[in-house]
Amino acid sequence: MLIIWDFDGVICDSDGIWANNWAKLLKSEKNIILSEQEKRDLLIGISEKDKAVRLEKSFPNLKIDDGFKVKLNKLHDYGMKNLLTLTKGVEEIFKDSRFSQCIATGGTEYQNNTKNHAVGIDCYFSKENCFTADMVQHGKPAPDLFLLAAKKMGYPIQDCIVVEDSLDGIKAGKRAGMKVFAFIGAEANNNDAYRNICIKTGADNVFETMEDLHEALIYEYEKKSSPKKV
Repeated sequence: MLIIWDFDGVICDSDGIWANNWAKLLKSEKNIILSEQEKRDLLIGISEKDKAVRLEKSFPNLKIDDGFKVKLNKLHDYGMKNLLTLTKGVEEIFKDSRFSQCIATGGTEYQNNTKNHAVGIDCYFSKENCFTADMVQHGKPAPDLFLLAAKKMGYPIQDCIVVEDSLDGIKAGKRAGMKVFAFIGAEANNNDAYRNICIKTGADNVFETMEDLHEALIYEYEKKSSPKKV
C-alpha cells in the first residue's frame, strides 16, 4: 500500500505562511488587499504558478512580474528555513515500515527539498519518492501529480491512499481514482464546516489527528494484506 502525502497543511501546518507572504506583497507592491476568504480561495492547496494564474484572473489589472516573484521567493525561503514544524504524530507514520510512502506536493522541487531538510524528514523522503508540481503539466485539481507518483512508485491506483488537506488536492486524488483521506488538523481547517466540505468534495474519510489517521491507515493495510476468503 502506498501513502501519497501532500506537504503543506498536512506534514506541516504551513499553508498560512505562504498565503500570508502573498497577501503581504500584494498589499505593499500592488495595493491589493485580500480578505481571509480570498486568501483561502486563491492561495491554498495549489502550486505557486496556479496561484499567480488565479490572482491575475481575479484582478484583471494585476500582473505577477519577475520582480514580484523575486521578493516572494525571499519571503518563502525564510519561511521554509525558519518557520516550519512537523505536525504532531506524523513522523510515527513515516517510521511505519508497513507502508510505502511518498510526497506529492504543489511546491517546486527546490521548495520540497528545502522544507524536507528544514524539518528533518529527508531521511524518509528523497528525490526517489518526492514528486512536485514542476514535474507535471497540470497541477491540482488535475490528477496528473498523483498518477505520476503512483507510476514512479510502482503501485496501482487501487493500492494508493492520498492524504490531503485542500479541496483541490481532494479533487485531484479522486480524479486519479484513489482513496483520499482528508486531514483537517491544521489551524485554519479544524472545524466542522470544513469537515463537511471535505466530505462533499469527495474525501473518503476525515481526520483531525495523525494518531487517528495512523489507525485508519493500519486498518486499510491489514484489510489489503489479509487472505481473501474463498
